[in-house]
Amino acid sequence: MTYNKAYFQELIIEQIAGTISEEESHLLNEAIQNDSQVKQLWDEMQQTLNSHKAQTFFNNIDENKAWDKIEPEIKRIKSINPRRKDVWKWLSVAALLCIAFTVGYFWRQIPVNNSVVAKKDFKAPAIELRMANGQQIDLSDTSKKVINIPFAHLNKGANGLSYQVDNNKSEEWSTLVIPSKLNYQIVLSDGTQVWLNSVSSLRFPFSFLGKTREVYLTGEAFFKVAKNAAHPFIVHTGQTDVKVLGTEFNVNTYQANETVTSLVEGSVSTNGRDKQKMLLQPGYQAVYKSGSGFRAQPFDPTVELAWMNDIYYFHDTKLHDISDVLLRWFDVKVVFDDPAKADEAISGAIQKNKPIDVFIQNIKASAGVTAVLKEGVLHIR
Repeated sequence: MTYNKAYFQELIIEQIAGTISEEESHLLNEAIQNDSQVKQLWDEMQQTLNSHKAQTFFNNIDENKAWDKIEPEIKRIKSINPRRKDVWKWLSVAALLCIAFTVGYFWRQIPVNNSVVAKKDFKAPAIELRMANGQQIDLSDTSKKVINIPFAHLNKGANGLSYQVDNNKSEEWSTLVIPSKLNYQIVLSDGTQVWLNSVSSLRFPFSFLGKTREVYLTGEAFFKVAKNAAHPFIVHTGQTDVKVLGTEFNVNTYQANETVTSLVEGSVSTNGRDKQKMLLQPGYQAVYKSGSGFRAQPFDPTVELAWMNDIYYFHDTKLHDISDVLLRWFDVKVVFDDPAKADEAISGAIQKNKPIDVFIQNIKASAGVTAVLKEGVLHIR
């Protein structure tokens, strides 16, 4: 089971408060039984919340202040014309929210004991900057905020990587490589911002010296290109070249024979390897397929760009296609023990910051499949 301490803390608080859903209660109980880390967290929180200190805190809680905290939550519930039976329904909701808030508030006052959960001894996937001279720089190393290389100073901030070049007459090409599970942001020398999804790479020069600003992408990235009419910005992929002056757009090359360019703002021109060309307007995406060329279609930015918020939405999508996302986001390989299940279509969402077990429970319920995660492989039948 993928262990996410903060997520299971929330589930335990909801379980104790009695506000947990049936589905998540089942997930938590399974985790407590099968995962020693979750069991240890459950025991510790139970002990803490049943302590004398906790009981004193609960006995002295100001009910009016607690209500002030949860009242905004109640107001967010859609306004209704209450009949008598509804009054009791919403009073029950309010009471449960109040309990959950009180339990959660107390728990968050307890200092974190970092020794509670033992960490597994493994090497986490690293974001790497691969230099032309063969040097590989681990950008996941949080101990170093500034890295000096012969021609530039790299700055690792909370939002990703930026840099200052000592000699702006030297291109010095590098490749930024993002592994599974992670995403990353880089600010290029011209001010262009690039957000890279999991299992993606960006090859770029430290300085743009020619008449164009050119980079090479594999995987998926969102670009917010700095405006410069004299120097067009070009994104090269395996199948297309996207040319812009200054705009915001997303490029997805995950599918082997398909490249999708989605324009949010400005305008872009995209060319296929077969010399076909398409000019896009905001709100439309160009879908290029080998052998059939381009087609334009509208898109929903909140869905297409949700990956930037660690969410992947899918609608009437086959499990086979969703399996690729699980490999990129959780480093989990999917094996269909029953091949027919690969064509089962479902709708929903995957959240990268929640354990994959949440998704597994959802597909069990919605697709009617048996799904078992064992040693990094998800078996579906």
